[in-house]
Amino acid sequence: MKRILPVLIVLMLTVCTACAELRPDIKETVLERTEALTGMMADAARSDAYVRLYLGNNEPVLKVIRQIAAADWQRHGQGTVFIVKTGAVNAYLNASGVSLNDFPESIRERVRRSVASSMPSAVISAESVDFAAAASVLRTGTTFLADGDFPSCAVVFLKYNDLYGVLCAFVKGENDTVSASLIPAPANAEDRFRQMIGLGGLGLMLTDAFEAYPLEARTAEPV
Repeated sequence: MKRILPVLIVLMLTVCTACAELRPDIKETVLERTEALTGMMADAARSDAYVRLYLGNNEPVLKVIRQIAAADWQRHGQGTVFIVKTGAVNAYLNASGVSLNDFPESIRERVRRSVASSMPSAVISAESVDFAAAASVLRTGTTFLADGDFPSCAVVFLKYNDLYGVLCAFVKGENDTVSASLIPAPANAEDRFRQMIGLGGLGLMLTDAFEAYPLEARTAEPV
C-alpha cells in the first residue's frame, strides 16, 4: 500500500491539472484581458474622485484601497487559469446542500456560469469586511467576443506582489460573448480558491472538477 499511494497521488494530481495543453491563443487572451483589467482596477484605486464617489468618508475601507493603490501592479508572477467544470461547481454548491442535478436541465448551464462568476467574490468573503468592501468598489469588468472554443467558465489568478493578486472570472454567454470580471485579492487567493472547490479532497480529485494551466510571469505593457 505504501508503494501504491505515491503513484495514486501523482495520478490524481495529473487528472486535476492539465492533461492537454490549453490553446496558446486562449491563454494569451485571458492573460491580456486580466492584465488590462488589473491596470484599470489600479487606476480606479488611485483615483480619489472615483473612490470617494462610491465610499464617501468610510475611512477603514479607504485605508485598504490606499494600500492596494500603492502596490506594484505592473509585473506579476506566474499565474494559473482554471477551467471550471461540473465537479468544481458541485463542490461549491454542496455548501448549500444542493448539486447541479437538483436544478432543471434547462437552467443548469446558467447556474454553472453564475456559480463560476461568483467564485472570486466567495474567496474574498473570507477576508475582512473592509477588504471585501474595497474589492467590491474596485471590481472591474469588460465584455468581448471569442471563438466557439473559448471555455464556457474560467477563473484566472495572477499574483502581483507579496500582499496582493487578482482573481478574474471569464464566463461565455450567447453568441460567443464573454464577460470578464476582476477583483483584487490577497496573495494567497489561489490556495483559497483550490480549497474552496475541493482540491484538498481526494474524492473530488478523480472527478470532473477543473483543468489548471500555468500562465507566464511578465510585465504588463503600458495601455
